[in-house]
Amino acid sequence: MKWYLKELVTQKLYLPNGAAAPFEDVGGTYGILATSDPYLITELDKAVKTHVGGVIPLTEAEYQSWETKKKALVSSSGSLQQPRERESLGPIPFQELQAIRAAGAAAVVSGPGLGPNLINSPSQAQQQAGQQRVEPITVPTSFSKPRVGKLPPP
Repeated sequence: MKWYLKELVTQKLYLPNGAAAPFEDVGGTYGILATSDPYLITELDKAVKTHVGGVIPLTEAEYQSWETKKKALVSSSGSLQQPRERESLGPIPFQELQAIRAAGAAAVVSGPGLGPNLINSPSQAQQQAGQQRVEPITVPTSFSKPRVGKLPPP
């Protein structure tokens, strides 16, 4: 019997036959495996020797300590056994959605330093946004190549 520890257990270690090595998650990012399968032992020893997959050989005592950590983690936290229920969100009613939009539109500022704008509806916010003046962007029409080389004497 041989014992192994794998770092980053969420990243599977695939064997040459295409199967994933069956590491048990012990919490954090670690997984452990105890096996007497000669094929699996050979391949995991190769992974240890070539530093592939984050596989580390363990002694039986080390394996038992990881096993007790796993049992303590599972017993203290029920989240590993049963996933928590998620709150389901339904569609937002139209009137509530309109109130949210109006509140967002009320936060629109008419200009820098001019204070908040009191706007009654989203359509009024769109109309006011359309009336704001935007300066056109000036684009240079000619470019000159920078001079490279020695600087002229002063």
